[in-house]
Amino acid sequence: MIEAYGKTFFEKADRAKIVVPQNTWLFSAAEDVIEMAQAYASDGFVFLKNHDEVNALASFAYGNGWLDTGVKAGLIASLSTGIPPSGCAEEIPENLSDHLSEKTFRYERMLTTALTSVCINSEPELPLYSAAEELCRIAHLHYHEGTTEIQRNNLADGLALLSYAYGWIDAGVRTGILRVVKNNELFTI
Repeated sequence: MIEAYGKTFFEKADRAKIVVPQNTWLFSAAEDVIEMAQAYASDGFVFLKNHDEVNALASFAYGNGWLDTGVKAGLIASLSTGIPPSGCAEEIPENLSDHLSEKTFRYERMLTTALTSVCINSEPELPLYSAAEELCRIAHLHYHEGTTEIQRNNLADGLALLSYAYGWIDAGVRTGILRVVKNNELFTI
């Protein structure tokens, strides 16, 4: 399931097309989104090759959050792979259970802090304000779904959802929709 998710995500990221004209200010933001999504897709397969299904799942989900943010922002055209699939726990080998636990709870702490470290980078009466509100709503939704999975002791699905939500927030910062007000080290800026 993790490998199939990665392949689907990789194909979507690889086929993503920038839809804003090259000579516009938004073109570099679109390039960043595609570059980050493709880098995390590639990283995920390196992790899989090295039998690290935990980091592979997190990498695919995080990059997928970037890709979906770029699509929703109208910067790129790609089919969304949607939220990470549930049921990934069966694919995490027993010998990686401590790694899964550590990474999941670390991502939960980091994302909790990251969500309170950003603000909307627009005035309320401007169009990007509602875009930023929606971006934050989506990230918070998947954050809460992730923490619910963690409470159910389903750490793999929790990690995937947290990573996906983190991708949305980080892409929102990188594209200028959100602004970092503290804890810069938590973001790709």
